[in-house]
Amino acid sequence: MLKLFDTVTLKNDDPETGVKAGTEGTIVDVLGNGKAFTVEFFDEDGNTIEASLYTEYTPAQLQKVETALTLT
Repeated sequence: MLKLFDTVTLKNDDPETGVKAGTEGTIVDVLGNGKAFTVEFFDEDGNTIEASLYTEYTPAQLQKVETALTLT
């Protein structure tokens, strides 16, 4: 289940925003109890792709990025 501040990637290109499949972003808002999300996606220079902030993405469009914790 996706939640606020999860890191995700887009599964398919979004021609409306220009966000390409595989682009990483962070969930910044959860809508309708998880039925949709606002995601801040970033370009290759680390800049926000602003159009992505005005788009609602469904869970089917997103893939959670799993991170491994390393204890030292």
